[in-house]
Amino acid sequence: MSGSTQQNVGLFPVSYRIGTGAPGAQSLALHLLVSTPNAKVNGTAVITQATNPPLDVHSDVWGEYTYLTVMSPGVSKILVTAQGNHGGPGSNSIDNFDVRLVVGTDWREGVANYRYFDGQRWHEVNNAPAHLQESLPSPYHPGPVISPHPPILPLYAAPIQSAIASGDLAQMKNLAKLAQQQLDQQPQLQSALEAAKKEVSRLQSR
Repeated sequence: MSGSTQQNVGLFPVSYRIGTGAPGAQSLALHLLVSTPNAKVNGTAVITQATNPPLDVHSDVWGEYTYLTVMSPGVSKILVTAQGNHGGPGSNSIDNFDVRLVVGTDWREGVANYRYFDGQRWHEVNNAPAHLQESLPSPYHPGPVISPHPPILPLYAAPIQSAIASGDLAQMKNLAKLAQQQLDQQPQLQSALEAAKKEVSRLQSR
């Protein structure tokens, strides 16, 4: 992960709202589960717009990410490339979505180019601003998904259920292994959290 300013390790969620945010403008909601051991992403994409008839395109998404490192004093970036269809990579469904998302090494802000198929023809959107959604149902923004508590379970469930539906044995084994690794690390997270709380209390009492 050369060039990264934040060493996220394991499995963590990111959720982006891609678009201008103007009333009536097209919007892409991109929800991804990022696997750092193999630099892969899995998730969903939903494109909506208040038109007549309304635009509502859903896709199961998979892809990868790479670090775009540059010489100092340049700024390094992360490039996420993904495609989507109904059912995931193991299904017989034709692709109806692809995206190239460039964000900072903190995964928070960026710009996206994407295409989608509305059932009749392909449409292309370029240079759409992307913003990480702070309302993501996780205490990490982004951070390791290592807690077994209910708010996190759907984030594991989506890619695992997609892998099960596709019959992709290798993907199922990989996701199961990563999830188990994260759960096994929970005691270390708890210890680190307690240490952080003590340090916060100590500094605040000065």
